[in-house]
Amino acid sequence: MDIVRENSTRTDVGQRIRAWRLRRELSQADVARLAGITQASLSNYENGKRDLPLTTLLGVTKALNVSLGDLLDMPDVIVVRDSVLGRAVEQLQVRVPAGVGAYAAS
Repeated sequence: MDIVRENSTRTDVGQRIRAWRLRRELSQADVARLAGITQASLSNYENGKRDLPLTTLLGVTKALNVSLGDLLDMPDVIVVRDSVLGRAVEQLQVRVPAGVGAYAAS
């Protein structure tokens, strides 16, 4: 049962990658180059034939200019690293020393 569910999820993510790629009017070769993978690998991911490592998935999201939540069909997923939100959080961390917020909340 887990294998069927895992294959289904892999296929679903692959279909979303393909759909976003087509919406962006990009070829597999374009997305693969931007994501740092081969076109054959991208094809395998789109067809659900291979597991998609998280680091590769993040590269594909960047190449397609979509969120991780868009590809996983989980709109509440937020990836802070390498994002505008992530840079804002980093700036706040620099400006507010650790522990200051704990005293303010008391």
